[in-house]
Amino acid sequence: MTQTVSAAGESALADATNPGIDIVKLYTTHRTHLLRFVQRYVGNREDAEDVVQNTFIEVSKCAHRFSGLSKPSTWLFGIALNLARNQVRRNAADRYDAVDDDFMDQIADAYADPALLFEYRQIAEKVGAMLDQLPVRIRSTFEAVLDGDATYEEAAEQLHIPIGTVRSRVSRVRAAVRSEYGAASDGNGVSHGFR
Repeated sequence: MTQTVSAAGESALADATNPGIDIVKLYTTHRTHLLRFVQRYVGNREDAEDVVQNTFIEVSKCAHRFSGLSKPSTWLFGIALNLARNQVRRNAADRYDAVDDDFMDQIADAYADPALLFEYRQIAEKVGAMLDQLPVRIRSTFEAVLDGDATYEEAAEQLHIPIGTVRSRVSRVRAAVRSEYGAASDGNGVSHGFR
């Protein structure tokens, strides 16, 4: 014997499995909190307002599918979180514009040869060790001019020494470095040595 369910019985069965959602109550109760939640996730208010609006549109479309296994607010925030993630992905994709290969060739660094950069790094480490072995008065003069970006006059004033002494000390350090390591070249005849 087959049982048939009347239309009224189907409606009662549907109501038992789908408790229904009061969208207006969800909106009035959770909109402000939902907006703050989404704004923390997406980073700006305009996108957050769009996500919240889309969330309630989605809720109204899918209210019939709410199973009642969670609280309506949990379901609402889950939808908002998915839409916020999508918005963040879209925002990230919009940040990067496609460029053609010619553009990349224009900004290529001619001095970005890894072997050459490694060599320069090694020389810099050796020069740093050499400077550490210099007497303090010579090293401080050299550092004031090179590290401090001071002119010879400014270094002389800072260190309370004559400008000729500054020139002499810097010249001695440069000569010592040049004699030890020479001038580095980039292979194009351009010298990047110590002047």
